[in-house]
Amino acid sequence: MKFIRKRMPLFLFAVVCSAFLLLSGCGDSDKMQEYKELGISQMEAGDYESAVQSFQKALDQSVGTIGAEELDICYYRALALYQSGDTEGAIEVYTALAEYDSENWEIYYLRGSIYLQEGQSEAALEDYAKAFSLNDDDVELCVHIYENLSDAGLSESGQEYLNQVLSVTPSTAEEYYFVGDMYFLTGDYENALADLKQAEELGYDKALLLLGCIYAEEGDSESAETAFTSYMEKYPEDAEALSGLGEIALEAGEYEDAIFYLESALEVGDSSIERAILKNLIIAYEYSGDFESACDMAAEFLMKYEDEEISREYEFLQTRVGDDIESSSDEESEEDESESAEEGEEDVSGSVEENVADESESAAESGTE
Repeated sequence: MKFIRKRMPLFLFAVVCSAFLLLSGCGDSDKMQEYKELGISQMEAGDYESAVQSFQKALDQSVGTIGAEELDICYYRALALYQSGDTEGAIEVYTALAEYDSENWEIYYLRGSIYLQEGQSEAALEDYAKAFSLNDDDVELCVHIYENLSDAGLSESGQEYLNQVLSVTPSTAEEYYFVGDMYFLTGDYENALADLKQAEELGYDKALLLLGCIYAEEGDSESAETAFTSYMEKYPEDAEALSGLGEIALEAGEYEDAIFYLESALEVGDSSIERAILKNLIIAYEYSGDFESACDMAAEFLMKYEDEEISREYEFLQTRVGDDIESSSDEESEEDESESAEEGEEDVSGSVEENVADESESAAESGTE
């Protein structure tokens, strides 16, 4: 189960960066800001545990008044806790936030997503319902809730959100995009393409990513590559576009290109799709014949995620890397033996020549005498 679906990072950052129109009362506002910025940098670098500590130090600078800045830092801290694996801690922070900001639907959506991941479906459904009640005209929210529930095997519980989206008659680029997105999630590619093309024509660039995904699903790799490339011309460091191009190259058997795109996507540091990128990279390295890199990547993957398929693959790759090392050692031994044999032949040959020369000299001396 994904906490935030793969196309969610911009939405999530809109949540954690949301500005609250309240006055902040801080003890040392400069120091608070310094710790906050440090925490954000640590999150971007994937050091979530240090980020949690930095956000806590930022909050320690407050004199006790809960204002805009404190709330904003709490959102960051909750996200860092979740990313560090401390889901209980993240839930506690969101629960505390709900006491101060009870009309903020985002709190309930985010907490509900964690509950869902933890298998607490009742609590998740309650939070999602609360989020929807506070923001029932948000098409994007309904799409996100439906996908999370669908991924968790609760599609029936998401029917209300599905119906809500499909009852909308799109009029803006954003509405066309999210209605198209819902059609995509339900497998209705014909309607999805129609709405997404309209969204793209109205200037909603992210529609190109979904169009690329649909074309790839339909086996039209040329159109998929065009869509992803068009998006990358505007956003050259977008992890989703790079990952999409990597998948296309992988399916086409162009493994070096796949490795380039996937490594580039990994460098962007988008944790929401890191798992998928790593899995594809393992395959790309293996198919390219670079078993050592594939083995290293599989080990890195298993340190972060549980996955039976990759566990089996890792065992296989270890044998391949072992075979390569053994083969290399055998070749070196054969070379050494060959060199020793040649040296031995030279020694024997040299000795014979020396003996013959000595005997000739002795014979010559005897004749002279």
